[in-house]
Amino acid sequence: MYKAKVTAEPGTQNIVVERLFDAPRAKVFAAMTEKNKLERWWTGPGYTNRVEHLDVRDGGSWRFVQLGPNGEQFGFHGSFHMVSPEMTIQTFEFEGLGERGHVSLQKSELIEIEPGVTKLIATSAFLSVADRDGMIQSGMEKGMQQTYNALDEVLKD
Repeated sequence: MYKAKVTAEPGTQNIVVERLFDAPRAKVFAAMTEKNKLERWWTGPGYTNRVEHLDVRDGGSWRFVQLGPNGEQFGFHGSFHMVSPEMTIQTFEFEGLGERGHVSLQKSELIEIEPGVTKLIATSAFLSVADRDGMIQSGMEKGMQQTYNALDEVLKD
């Protein structure tokens, strides 16, 4: 099992994540863009994920809700600016607890570095260094490692 490498250079507004997956690019892209697959991996332990809206195309949008074991709900949404198996550009916003969340513009590249092995390079640009730091401090790295491990399991199907 691989571990994601997270880079957040001091004073910049970006987070860069790199992660390998043992699957061809087309399979990884499908797992990242199909409702039934997303609901299986885009969540943390003890949580379930409900895809409320998913329109994967240039100009499309999405909204997911994570449901916690104690009834808590966390919403996330965004818009797709460009979608292809090689690269997707989208906005991402954690809806927060009644306040504006951390908004970012994300570029996700899927590169098949050898047959059956795909490298994800995800670059998130935030509105400010403070927003970027807030996302890091929210525990995003731990949650991301858990979701990518769950994605590994989905990719085995």
